[in-house]
Amino acid sequence: MITRLATLLVVASATMALVSGGTVSAAPAIPASKAEASIGSVNALSSKVLNFSWYGQQTGYWCGPGSAQIAISSRRTPPTQGQLASFMGTHTGGTDHVGLVRNALNYYIGTSWFEVKNMYDPPTQAQRNLLSRDLVLNINNNFPIVANVISGWRPPGYPGGTIYHYVAVMGYRGGGAEALIADPAAAGHGGGGWGNVPRTYWISTHNLGTWIGGKGYTA
Repeated sequence: MITRLATLLVVASATMALVSGGTVSAAPAIPASKAEASIGSVNALSSKVLNFSWYGQQTGYWCGPGSAQIAISSRRTPPTQGQLASFMGTHTGGTDHVGLVRNALNYYIGTSWFEVKNMYDPPTQAQRNLLSRDLVLNINNNFPIVANVISGWRPPGYPGGTIYHYVAVMGYRGGGAEALIADPAAAGHGGGGWGNVPRTYWISTHNLGTWIGGKGYTA
């Protein structure tokens, strides 16, 4: 089964500008580029979680649209899963690759931030290091991650078998050692066997890399 999740929060941290001897609060700005954003923004906090709305996938193969909907909800009112499924070309076999999710996130959030990062199975140490950096960089700049995962490794409560899925990554803690997953197949939305999967849960960033191995993520 393929699941995608999506959810983000715009956290207001006002920039102060001096105008006619006084100060005014400017609206929070989206970084013009990752190069601009990376100055000081890969310094991990103890924890940060984006504000988002959780959505269950509406069909057994809409995990991609469901994850994208979660992710987009942190920045704006998201489109429907049907609109996202149409945009990404999702069919009864799922969403074909994570690049389609990247395109939807960039389009509906109105940015060029998101890129595809692929990982070997098992991931190299360099790929694991990049995932950890991307997790902190994205969340610090109020951008979520959507991961294309394959079990393989799986979180507690998951059904058995090989599962192709999408999930949204909406926060970190432990300075980036753990990632918060928002799972659109949770609470039975993925069908039989998914009833014990919680809507959100923490996993180690190392395990997230293992879970993604052979697929990729948007960051």
